[in-house]
Order: sequence, then structure tokens, then C-alpha cells
Amino acid sequence: MRQDCTYRALCESDLFRGVNCSDFGDFCSITRPRTFEKGEIIAKEGDVCNAIGIISEGQIAVQKISTSGEFATLALLSEGDFFGADIIYSSNNTYQTTLETMKTCKVRFISKDVMNKIMDQCPTVKDNFLRILSDRVSFQNRRIELLSQKTLREKVAYYLIELYNQTNKDLDSIPETCRKCDMFGKENCKYPSEARTVELPVSKEIAAKYLAMPRPSFSRELISMEKDGLIKVNGRRITLCDVAKLETEIVEGLSANN
Repeated sequence: MRQDCTYRALCESDLFRGVNCSDFGDFCSITRPRTFEKGEIIAKEGDVCNAIGIISEGQIAVQKISTSGEFATLALLSEGDFFGADIIYSSNNTYQTTLETMKTCKVRFISKDVMNKIMDQCPTVKDNFLRILSDRVSFQNRRIELLSQKTLREKVAYYLIELYNQTNKDLDSIPETCRKCDMFGKENCKYPSEARTVELPVSKEIAAKYLAMPRPSFSRELISMEKDGLIKVNGRRITLCDVAKLETEIVEGLSANN
């Protein structure tokens, strides 16, 4: 039963979405399961990548560590995500980042040979694989934009607007005249405040690492933005009181960097 649950986690991952587990059950049975405790290093920069890891439980931080010991969290991976796919087929198949667990994680590793056989047998997996790699390129481009912001406020504003856009992907229900109104997203806007509320997907400590800033600096900037009427903070739930002004912060930041 435990193995069945693990295989189901694989089948429900983005990589194997749309594929019946029975189509590659034999391959699942030879994947390598491992459990990592919180704070454990799964792979460090310079390690050779010889398998793709699929997370069936837990959360992993992708980090870049400098020679001085400082680090920035480039991405956060959770259940269903996988890592190593963009390295294992590279001519230089070594990790360029360090992977650290944020909580206890269960990972199944698929070797390159097994992955090749799965993609040959299941074209859907190959399509998923290429789509996810393309999405990661787009994500890294957005990441570069975020880190290119010069001030703490610009970084936080970019991050909050990104969460807002992810939360409100479908805005068709909102009249276009409302979206274009100068009052849209402000405190007295008729647009429901719940739709302007985002929730940090991780703790503030991890969010600060993602933004490449100290945890106290992140908290101080949230307090400052709240005093300026831009946001309201309630734990990890943040209401954007002035979406237009936050977007202006981003535009100004990008303009200053160009």
C-alpha cells in the first residue's frame, strides 16, 4: 500500500500528468526512494547529477551560496515538483545550486536511462518534460527581473504583484472598466478585498531568503509599506490596498535598471 501511494504521487506530478500509472508501472518499481530530514542537503553545488528527483512529500529550497557563505533562495520546490532535469542531459551535468530541505522530504530518483525509456514509451511524458523546462526558463526570467530591483521595496512590491497575478489569473469576471479605473485595487474600491488578498506560500523567513534579503529587513519593509497605505498585513495574508501604486513601484524599478 505504501508503494502504491508513492507511485500515485509520481503519477500526479506535473511530469507524469495525463499518463496512466499502469503504462509505466514497471519503471516506477525501479525508481529509488529516499527520505531526507529537515535541513539536510540533498545536493550541493558541484555534485554530479545522475538522476531526476521527484518530490512526493515536503519542500526543498534551491539556493545559491557565495564564497563568503551568504546565500539566496532561487526557488522553492514542493510536492509534485522535480529537480535535476535541466542538468542531467547537460554536457556539464553538475549542480550549479545547492538543494536544502525546508521540512522532511520524500524523493524518488529516476536515472537517465530509465527516464529515456519512459519518454520513449510515453510521448505525453516527453511533452510534459519539455513544457516544464520551458516554464522554468520563463520563471528564471521573472526571477532575474525580481532580483534586478534595486531597493527592498521594489523587490517586495514585485513579489506581491506576482502573487496577486497568480491568485487572480482569471479576471474575466471583473468588468474591464473597473480594472482600468484609477481606484481599482485601492481601499475604497468596490472590487472585493478578498480578491486583493494574497497569502505568502511560505513563512516570512523563507520568503525573505527567496527575495535575497535578511528576515528583519523583509519584516521592516512590510511594516513600512503598511504605514504608507500600500498593504495590510495579517500574518501571512497580505491585502494589497493600492495595486496600481505597487505596480508603479515595479515599473520605476525596472526603468531605473535599464
